[in-house]
Amino acid sequence: MINLQIISSNASYQISYQMEQLVASLDGHSYPFEWEDLGGGEFHLRTGTGNYHVLLIEHQPCGQVLFQVNGHLYLITVRDEQQQLLNQMEFGKSGATGITLMHAPMPGKVLQVLVDEGARIREGDPLIILEAMKMENELRASGDGRIETVHCRPGASVEKHQTLVTIRKK
Repeated sequence: MINLQIISSNASYQISYQMEQLVASLDGHSYPFEWEDLGGGEFHLRTGTGNYHVLLIEHQPCGQVLFQVNGHLYLITVRDEQQQLLNQMEFGKSGATGITLMHAPMPGKVLQVLVDEGARIREGDPLIILEAMKMENELRASGDGRIETVHCRPGASVEKHQTLVTIRKK
């Protein structure tokens, strides 16, 4: 059994699954599923009466996963059991200074910067609107803190992994 924590911009879920039995548990509810690997990061997922076309776009070492489901783009963070434990113990933070960098998850164009330097933010607050692949993506704060530096401006083109915002954690 594999246990994961899935964190999106507006919610957090605990998921357990057993590939051998093709059953997933989401927040305590069990769902049978079928999974077909189409190759190249493309999958077909069936759950009950739902059919989903899933395209894995990018998986970063920090656990962020960018994928598309039936044409909708999602950016989530996936934490396995070890990462969840380390997070609870507050390892893996960006050094003793409590500085966190928000990077562009993909190349794109900054449409809006929604925060100013010095602004207090809370986990889930929208910070940047990034246009990528003809879609507007709202990039949100991963935790509470204060905006230290904004490294981009509206209209700017950014590369994947480019630093957009520096946040000082509380």
